[in-house]
Amino acid sequence: MKKLIILALTAMFLTACGGAGGWAVKYKGKDIKFDKKVGLANFRPDLGEGQIYIANFEPEYRDKSVMTIADTQKPGEAFVGIYFKNNNSENFKDSVKAGDVSDRIKSVWISNGDTKDRVSFAADGKVTGKLVITEVTADTIKGTIDIKKDDSSVSGPFEAKILSKSL
Repeated sequence: MKKLIILALTAMFLTACGGAGGWAVKYKGKDIKFDKKVGLANFRPDLGEGQIYIANFEPEYRDKSVMTIADTQKPGEAFVGIYFKNNNSENFKDSVKAGDVSDRIKSVWISNGDTKDRVSFAADGKVTGKLVITEVTADTIKGTIDIKKDDSSVSGPFEAKILSKSL
């Protein structure tokens, strides 16, 4: 009986966190399915920012830049875009470091192919919520995000392949 209760509580916790991976995206009150998470990132010292995209499909991009990814127009496809100010624009190879960058979030949005539009989380030019970079290697950036606005939200851990650190 004790094991059954523990299993039931674990299942409830995983459901509340958006599944086993803990990644949850709610778009205008509707949960968006992210069975396949593709993460891409690049660091832009010329713009002084890091850029991360997490998608439920394989997006097309050019020139090792996530900025070339267009809003999705296909049903079932969605992605989250995150831009944040970097730590050090003078040293582009180490311009993004692990740490809490919540106060440096520039923009966060969800692009939804079902409705062919997007939700932006900026209010009065500022995004409120939590963005923590937990690890930056030569190839990947990892972290957690927890951003909410009205009936839309993005939360959970992410991992993205770094396409470029020097665009």
